Amino acid sequence: MQPCPYIYINADGTARELHASERAYLETEFIGGDGAMPSIKDSYEERNGWGELNGYLKRAALPAGMPVADAPAEDPRRPLVSREDYIEWLRGKGVEVTENSDGSLTMHGRLRGGRA
Repeated sequence: MQPCPYIYINADGTARELHASERAYLETEFIGGDGAMPSIKDSYEERNGWGELNGYLKRAALPAGMPVADAPAEDPRRPLVSREDYIEWLRGKGVEVTENSDGSLTMHGRLRGGRA
């Protein structure tokens, strides 16, 4: 199998090969403007909306000589399937989440990376 033309940059700046599910996601055909379409970094240094380095990158844009680790054995694209997963994800991004008695959520503060 030929190497995928894309790799993944981790939050710590290291690079790795793609898991099979990520590769399938990048090979999926999307119609322009689809919000589920993957975002591909234009350069290694580009940060995402959260201010983090992580994201998909064309292999050719990786700095020369930078090592690329093997793909993870476990699927890193695990969906947020429960309310608790979503709340934990938000809190991990620096958002204060209050669970209200009517079942709604109230979010306070700014997301790390400047978006709110």
